Amino acid sequence: MRRRPDHELIALARKGSSDAAGVLFDRYWALAWKAAYAVTVDRELANDAAQEGMQRALSKLARFDETRPFAPWVKRIAINCALDQRRRVRRHAAIEAELHTWSVSEAAEVDLRLWGVGDAVAALGEAKRMVVVLHYWLDLPVEEIAGVLGLPVGTVASRLSRALAELREVLEEEHVAGA
Repeated sequence: MRRRPDHELIALARKGSSDAAGVLFDRYWALAWKAAYAVTVDRELANDAAQEGMQRALSKLARFDETRPFAPWVKRIAINCALDQRRRVRRHAAIEAELHTWSVSEAAEVDLRLWGVGDAVAALGEAKRMVVVLHYWLDLPVEEIAGVLGLPVGTVASRLSRALAELREVLEEEHVAGA
């Protein structure tokens, strides 16, 4: 059986084909999950955000511009859902009046170590870590990151520059210590 191109599946799903929607879901689930996980660094939050992102994408197919590729659109929706998940977690924590910082879960730490510089990235402050993850791991341009985070482009560029300088320093220290 031949693999149907995205545009055909989108057209069928727009006409109500649950089979076509299912194929799109299966095809892009991993992409949505990886994007959500990179933002949340939490498997459960990533599952929820990716699920919500895929549902949103499929329910809003009528708004999708077919002249553009589907994958970046799905990834952007998943990132937005992951950011929403993180905001909900923060609000819940504030309501409970618990003061705790965002931390990397044990399972996420293992995954980050596998990514090489993950430990150094995980040690960055949240603002710097977010722009590094969105730019280098999810391949979003600075302008798009600014839109996702609701920040000026200059602020995102500055955070990215400071994060890279901090990473360079930490990784150089580790290299010297390990040598």
